[in-house]
Amino acid sequence: MAQALGVDPERGLRADEAAARLGDWGPNELAPPERPTLVAMLWEALTEPFILVLIGAGALAVILGEVRDGLLILVGVVPIVGADVATTYRAERALEALRLASAPVARVRRDGQPVVVPAREVVPGDVALLSSGDVVPADGRVVASHGAMIDRSVLTGESIPESSEIGPDAPGSALAERRSMVYAGTSLVAGSAEAVIVATGPNTEVGRIARSLGAPERRRSPIQLELDRLVRILLVVASALVAITVGLGFLRGNPPGQNLLAGIAAAIAAVPEEPPVLLAVILGLGAYRLLRRGVLVRRLNAQETLGAVDLILTDKTGTLTHNRLEVAGIYTPHGRVAGGPPSAQALADALRAEVDAWRAERLGSAGAFPRALRRALEAEGDAPRLAPSSLIRAEPPAQGHPYSLVEARDGDIIGTFVSGAPEVILQLTERHVGAASEAWHDLVSLRAAEGTRLLLVATRERTTDWVLSSLIAFSDPLRPEIRDAVATALGAGIQVVMVTGDHPRTAAAIAGEAGIASDRVVTGQEMGGWDDASLARELPGLHVVARATPDDKLRLVKLARRGGRTIAVTGDGVNDAPALHSSDVAVAMGSGTAVAREAADLVLGDDSFATFMGGLREGRRMIANVQKGLVFLISTHVALLGFVLVATLAGYAQPLLPIQILWAELFIDLSSSVAFEREREEPGAMRKPPRPRGQPLLDRGILLGVALAGGFSALAALALMLLAGGDDHARWLAFTALAVGQAVRAYANRSLDTPIFRLPPNGFLALAAAVVFIAQAAIPYLPPLADAFRASPLDAGEWAMVAMVALAPAAIAQAARSLGRRWIA
Repeated sequence: MAQALGVDPERGLRADEAAARLGDWGPNELAPPERPTLVAMLWEALTEPFILVLIGAGALAVILGEVRDGLLILVGVVPIVGADVATTYRAERALEALRLASAPVARVRRDGQPVVVPAREVVPGDVALLSSGDVVPADGRVVASHGAMIDRSVLTGESIPESSEIGPDAPGSALAERRSMVYAGTSLVAGSAEAVIVATGPNTEVGRIARSLGAPERRRSPIQLELDRLVRILLVVASALVAITVGLGFLRGNPPGQNLLAGIAAAIAAVPEEPPVLLAVILGLGAYRLLRRGVLVRRLNAQETLGAVDLILTDKTGTLTHNRLEVAGIYTPHGRVAGGPPSAQALADALRAEVDAWRAERLGSAGAFPRALRRALEAEGDAPRLAPSSLIRAEPPAQGHPYSLVEARDGDIIGTFVSGAPEVILQLTERHVGAASEAWHDLVSLRAAEGTRLLLVATRERTTDWVLSSLIAFSDPLRPEIRDAVATALGAGIQVVMVTGDHPRTAAAIAGEAGIASDRVVTGQEMGGWDDASLARELPGLHVVARATPDDKLRLVKLARRGGRTIAVTGDGVNDAPALHSSDVAVAMGSGTAVAREAADLVLGDDSFATFMGGLREGRRMIANVQKGLVFLISTHVALLGFVLVATLAGYAQPLLPIQILWAELFIDLSSSVAFEREREEPGAMRKPPRPRGQPLLDRGILLGVALAGGFSALAALALMLLAGGDDHARWLAFTALAVGQAVRAYANRSLDTPIFRLPPNGFLALAAAVVFIAQAAIPYLPPLADAFRASPLDAGEWAMVAMVALAPAAIAQAARSLGRRWIA
């Protein structure tokens, strides 16, 4: 390989040759993603169907002379579009800051000397000098290894480090099995190595995956689909209103121009401008809430898609686990070593045996194993300092002896410590251990079945035989909050599938600890033998997939989506990016790779699955609040339009004044609907199954309830107007009944299933209702407003009738909900 690239590994490239190759091959970095411009963000927001309908309605109103109403509709579009654009822009800026903050450097050999260069200047033929803690700058062929242990989790998902080898890999080896190669983005957790760089930038394995992603495959979110459906319904309603109004006008002998104007005005009134405002407020403030919890929202509609998620494909490393090695146990043939002096002694011997631990005393950077040992020692209340002056010799693992060997002085005693793979240390010490060897072999076999990384430690004084000290097991431990988070997901009817590149035993152990069913672990190879029909049958019972490749994860996502599932995928590595790109909700880790973050809808600041579940809970709350707000808004419009329609049919030329309609729509509707954003999660919300993707937010039952509630208000208001004589005072009485009824309806519909007295209070919504009551009572006593609204004070009897009309639907709804029925007030 070195010869093919024209480089002597002992001297590296010449500086001028490296510069020439940089010009030929280009920088060692992936092409930065094309960020959407503000104009593109604005265009995407403006071309939403509901926004287009609002713009059309506003423009038509202005053309027809209803300038005030038209301008109000057009002005109302501004904050809706602005919230969407601002959130997207902020998220893109945050991602760019993450990318710039993580620009790495690399150590290479040039002109026979080690030099540090920006990683983007590494070229094919460079000899990368890698030590514990380093991130590999580009793909390379290993030419020297001194106990190098590679963490390949960003590519394979397997968290347990693997050793590197100089000898060639078998032809056709899977990426996870290639020991002679190091890949960009992976890291050394122990030892050191040298590698001749063979591929940089887009030609690396990371670059190949990034190139394969293409444009994200996004479906419209449930709310977007709901608003699309609402647009279609409204267009039908508007057309019907035009036909009815124009038809009645002709029957009454009104001029054709006046008839057409009245019909179009009725159609404009049928288009509520509030739903997009409601959605923008709830999603915009929801994004702020999530950001405070450590979740960066890149796309607003991803939040409400969370509420419909019924399948989560989660990786293991860094999401369920800490993504760091910890001491899982210390063992001898007599059993597990409990805490106290024996445990501390075993850990201290293991630490002294690690060459990396002594090197860290000088350089300040230790590998994963020494760090884990030192943390375990600190937990025991002991943290020995390795004095460099006491070190006699330190030999890292090499081909001659594949173990770490340290000789050090402790007072007058000179001790030798070795650590390494159990089979290597057993072979080294077998003739000294004698009859105990079989017991140690049995112990190693037993612990190897648990899927942990094992380190065997042996010691001796200068003139004595080797003594096996302890077998130390390392694992990537589960985050403490994960079990509760998984239980919450399962209780909410969400299927959780852990997809990992780890060994099946390791995967089963972590899944079982997390509360994910681990009685059956399917491997990627086994899954690859199933056709799509078989995999579709197996998917509902799938919980753990081990030794999975990126293609396996992507196949699961695409198959589940074809089956109508709503899928969230979590991941941090390059290997996760294809599946993230194709999911409904892509969730990346803040500490993960740039490729994963670019493919994501949400980025988790602390990388935890539990944080994601908090976001999913928030998504359910938001979608429930949007539903309640839409129910309120549409029932209000049904009441207003129904009243106008039936009053017109009854012969009233102008049932409501324009300023009264404006007051109802602009102040009452908006103030009440925005208050729904403060509505807290309903009791038992996370014990309900996800809403099926095909089920509309406002289904036929809800729309029927909305029509009945709004229709009752319309007919009751008309009855009051008829009883009061049909003059201006009667109109004000009817309008007051509609306005107060709206405020009561808002509070009564805080839940469609649960009685109000079982819900926590919503102070914002109560305040909005109180303001409506006070304003409605005060208007007749304020001359300018009384004149504009043609309002006159109501007497006690009239207020009693208003209260009866407003409270009756709410009382019936509470009674029905107490009996376990869904009811719209």
